[in-house]
Amino acid sequence: MKYVLSGAEVFYRGSLTAADLLISDGVIADIAPSLPYIPGAEVFKIEGCTVFPGLSDVHVHLREPGFSYKETIASGTAAAARGGFTTVCAMPNLNPVPDCLANLRQELDIIEKDARITVLPYGSITKGENGRELSDMDSLAPYVMAFSDDGKGVQSEGLMEAAMKKAKSLGKIIVAHCEENSLLNGGYIHAGAYARAHGHPGIVSESEWRPIKRDVELAKKTGCAYHVCHVSAKESVELIRQAKKSGVDVSSETAPHYLLLCDEDLREDGRF
Repeated sequence: MKYVLSGAEVFYRGSLTAADLLISDGVIADIAPSLPYIPGAEVFKIEGCTVFPGLSDVHVHLREPGFSYKETIASGTAAAARGGFTTVCAMPNLNPVPDCLANLRQELDIIEKDARITVLPYGSITKGENGRELSDMDSLAPYVMAFSDDGKGVQSEGLMEAAMKKAKSLGKIIVAHCEENSLLNGGYIHAGAYARAHGHPGIVSESEWRPIKRDVELAKKTGCAYHVCHVSAKESVELIRQAKKSGVDVSSETAPHYLLLCDEDLREDGRF
């Protein structure tokens, strides 16, 4: 089946340009300022729309295996496809944790059966994400896009250094959930004016930026590619900025709620 998308702005070769697209059997077959009449092709006029390449998300939770009451690979990838995402990277806080090839195989089988788009799984950094012993990174490496203990911070500096050395040897990235457990103190919102005014236990920003400071130094030492998950503190941003300037192979991500909301937006009546 052939379709022509006509009249849109198309992000193509690095810029936006007015163009038509020919789609043949699900593949973009031609992009041109104005396509000629194509027998048998159904034409869709989409003036005012913008066409982009498929988007990628490096941090999603598809929750299978183990937590399908929260999400499934089928439902999560269907939602991703509807939003224009063609590749997602699935975090490893699952049951079983993909810390060896046998456990990862369960996830890969569901991906092969149910995924609507490309799913690249993570392997865990440590066995069971327990922070005590490295996962079987050698056997996982051909099948995962990177290693992460997302949901938990790797507390041991020595273990993180060993993980980075191994990941470097395998050509893989370490993707870190940065959280210093000794600084959490039962907190559940930012340790700011709102928490103090309403008697809530707070979480200090240092619980995030201190592990980042440790890890960027380890990344510089080992040469490992390093990615920081869900950055939320200004000190973290500055550490990452300076590390990048000094040549450390570091990248990072944030999330909409960190950009648009803060603890001062909280309320005591459940509306937040």
